[in-house]
Amino acid sequence: MHADNVLIEKVVVESARTGYILTTLELSDENSVIYMQETRLNVGEYTIIIDESGRRLNLYDLQEGMRIDAYFSSAMTRSIPPQSSAFSIIVLQEEATVDITTDRVVNVDTNYGFIITGNPYDIYDQMIFTVSDDTVILDQSNNTIPLEAIQPGQLVQVEHAIFQTLSIPPQSPAYRVMVL
Repeated sequence: MHADNVLIEKVVVESARTGYILTTLELSDENSVIYMQETRLNVGEYTIIIDESGRRLNLYDLQEGMRIDAYFSSAMTRSIPPQSSAFSIIVLQEEATVDITTDRVVNVDTNYGFIITGNPYDIYDQMIFTVSDDTVILDQSNNTIPLEAIQPGQLVQVEHAIFQTLSIPPQSPAYRVMVL
């Protein structure tokens, strides 16, 4: 059997090569109804554990919260949770949760909480970062500073959401701003 994007709930290690993982599998029945099922995948000496690039891993490398693709035996116990022998486990890379942009400040709007970066003469080559009370703003020495301390022309590194609006210029929420 094969299951994609399986969540590891618990890892129990007996040795680097043996133990088990408790996973949450997404299964469907004959009526195509999808349901979640906790399953214990037993890891043995012959279980292959790798990452997406093919690098060999061992059971110590697996952690709760990781996502995996699992190949395992269709022979499952009727216990709760059901158990099966894992043939191979492929650890999936985590998706990026932030993007990082390094650019020059064009304008700072302290009234509405915006930092505009990019080319001051080309609106198509700019980005607006919305600054909230949760945004961390740091100077070159990693000291917290207010938004008012950022000036046009300064080079900043902005950690922001991986999404942006379709406006011109696009907007994205800033999580962390560092003056370089």
